[in-house]
Amino acid sequence: MRVLVFGPSGSGKTYIASALRQKGIAAFDADKLKGLSAWYNKDGLKVPDPTSAEDAINNQYSFAWSKRYLITFLNRFPDVYIFGASGNVFKMFELFDKVYFLKVDTETQKKRLAGSPNRNPNLDFKQNELIIWGQWLEQAAREHDIPFLDGTLHPSEIYSIISQCQ
Repeated sequence: MRVLVFGPSGSGKTYIASALRQKGIAAFDADKLKGLSAWYNKDGLKVPDPTSAEDAINNQYSFAWSKRYLITFLNRFPDVYIFGASGNVFKMFELFDKVYFLKVDTETQKKRLAGSPNRNPNLDFKQNELIIWGQWLEQAAREHDIPFLDGTLHPSEIYSIISQCQ
């Protein structure tokens, strides 16, 4: 079974993927899959990673996954759990048996982003104001009738939900 759990920064994707991997489960943080993602300009050309949120916004850059890479990666595993998000994540749904949206409230998200040593603070702040990337992800998830997961649940609880066969 191939499962995708996507959500905004600070929803717990990296934490859950790491906790599941420590238990021997084929769970992966999409941001750590070298070759899966890159930044692109409005013409679809690959660009260097933006240095700040202003850089990404002003230049209309988008963060996207390579479908070809993802297909090759998924084919290596009979059961795999991918945790991540991208600007084109909705175009990847067909590659998965199940898809979930990981949601947390805004205050929890802000605390997680502000306290995360793994985040690039330059991409999470604009003029010293925290940017909550991905609010559009939640709206689009609702429009696609994607089931929501509570991002404050323990990783074992999340796994219990996403590993059940339908």
